[in-house]
Amino acid sequence: MGDGVVDVVGVGRGPNIGWRLVSLAFALAGPITAWFGYAEDGLWSAQMVVGSVLALLLTPLGIGVWRGTTRTRRRLLRLDEVGLPATAEILSARGDGGEVEHVEMVLLISGPDVPPFRAEYRCAMDSGFRRGRLLTAVVDPDDGTFLIREVEDGNWVPPTD
Repeated sequence: MGDGVVDVVGVGRGPNIGWRLVSLAFALAGPITAWFGYAEDGLWSAQMVVGSVLALLLTPLGIGVWRGTTRTRRRLLRLDEVGLPATAEILSARGDGGEVEHVEMVLLISGPDVPPFRAEYRCAMDSGFRRGRLLTAVVDPDDGTFLIREVEDGNWVPPTD
């Protein structure tokens, strides 16, 4: 269950209009530039060539962003539907030392109906992520995918004690 490293993306359960617009901008920048170049100066205009190169580079990126947004949204909705409550204990946490620093954690995830398993997890740096801290998690019983509420779930409000 859950042996891959999870990297967090800021996508939610809603329509994700911002991410959809970004993906469309990537996917359409090259073809639109090429079309205007062809319309003005024909097949071998500089704008047509630049647009074609942009299309080759950015269109697959736009499609990837769209698909990633769709997959993440579907995962969040599925976890809302069938996810089992669990706790993720931080076994180790260390900064990755990158320019935009992230924390890499090893977690022990378990719950009343979730057999314990270890997972590696990477997310934005937070000084509160220290060894021994307990985080709220939700686990899909079918495939072991999981969500750390404090990190990935912007709609979640922690219970007040």
